[in-house]
Amino acid sequence: MDRLSVPQLNIDDIVTCFRDNVRSAGNEEELRIRVSTQCIEEKILKPLGITHVGHYEYTLVSGARIDALYGHVVVEYKAPGKLSSDKDIAKAKEQVIKYIQQEAQSESEQDRYLGVIISDKIAFVRYDRTRKQWILRGPYDIKREVIIKLIEAFRGLRRKALKVDLLLREFGPESPLASKGVVELYKKLLSPKSPRTKILFEDWLRLFKQTTGYSPENLKSLEELAKEYNINGNIKYDELIFAIQTYYALILKLLSAEVVYLYGGGRFYKSYIAELDDAYAREGLEGLKRVLTDLENGGIFKIFGIENFLEGDYYSWYLDEIDKALADIIAEIARRLSEFEPATPQLEPESARDLLKRLYQHLVPEDIRHKLGEYYTPDWLADFLLDEVGLSRENLLSRENLEKMSSKNPLKPLEIRILDPACGSATFLVRR
Repeated sequence: MDRLSVPQLNIDDIVTCFRDNVRSAGNEEELRIRVSTQCIEEKILKPLGITHVGHYEYTLVSGARIDALYGHVVVEYKAPGKLSSDKDIAKAKEQVIKYIQQEAQSESEQDRYLGVIISDKIAFVRYDRTRKQWILRGPYDIKREVIIKLIEAFRGLRRKALKVDLLLREFGPESPLASKGVVELYKKLLSPKSPRTKILFEDWLRLFKQTTGYSPENLKSLEELAKEYNINGNIKYDELIFAIQTYYALILKLLSAEVVYLYGGGRFYKSYIAELDDAYAREGLEGLKRVLTDLENGGIFKIFGIENFLEGDYYSWYLDEIDKALADIIAEIARRLSEFEPATPQLEPESARDLLKRLYQHLVPEDIRHKLGEYYTPDWLADFLLDEVGLSRENLLSRENLEKMSSKNPLKPLEIRILDPACGSATFLVRR
């Protein structure tokens, strides 16, 4: 079994390295040399196993010189104090934008790059292809959360971005893994070992019929769905749909657990997927089942204060049927997921919106979803409705509105609550 590599970085040590070298640097050149070699190379890239990617004083075709280029990360250094005014910040931003545009060579490639401006503060620049505008985040003081974001950008050099096209390639209906996983779950449902599996399935089916009007006789495209997952013969479509949704739910649970670990304060760089893989390698089937049982009981989420996230989930039935064949498939799913960067939604929030919605839309054909009454609100319609009721992102973040809401309480904008009784993939919350 392949083992997952989980680098352990001392975040506080890296923060200290940045602060000490910024404090002792007398000019931009000293800052560049000290931070790039002592902090980035020695304390970030080497522990991450990333080598031969750093280019310093890198010359573009135009003749312009980038201070440092690490794959898709463009770093521009400024002397301490050179990010203290709006004019300096705007100038540094434009310089980074120019570098990215020249290195990318086409607009379609620009959003792959992240610009980082390092002085006695740190700022990030990225292109939002959806809005066709450049986004500046920061400048921020050099502190733990900011250094973590910088590390995430470098760590992304060795992992795939969490994007729907890449996820579909690994886990979509046309992938060998999806076919293998759905077939195995389907077989388990046809001949369940546990009474609990039958109870959960029948209760799910009852509610599924009540809420969607589901009837296999009216869904001719179910035959094509079965072929897509390489299931033939006398097919039981109820079990097939339940197997597909269980497979999809399992991927989402593993992804969610990994993201929660990533943003878990002092637990940074402790990987849930790596722990699952380690448990399977050390303890076999029982070790894997133990970790997954804790996941299904909401244990990992409760640690971080997230209540009632998974407890009592219909799609936890597979734990009562798990054997070596299914365990091997789950372990393979985990290993494939470990190749993705869970920080992508933070690094590239524009490209990660509605990720799970789009993944599910590919796993279950549109005709079947629509006949079951499953419709996703288009982004343009969600934006229009939010704008109509004054809850668009632009309206909420306008200077006038922020000043009005925070005149007495600076946290007032965070207290807005919206009720969406049928939120689905939470399009309205994501678009807000």
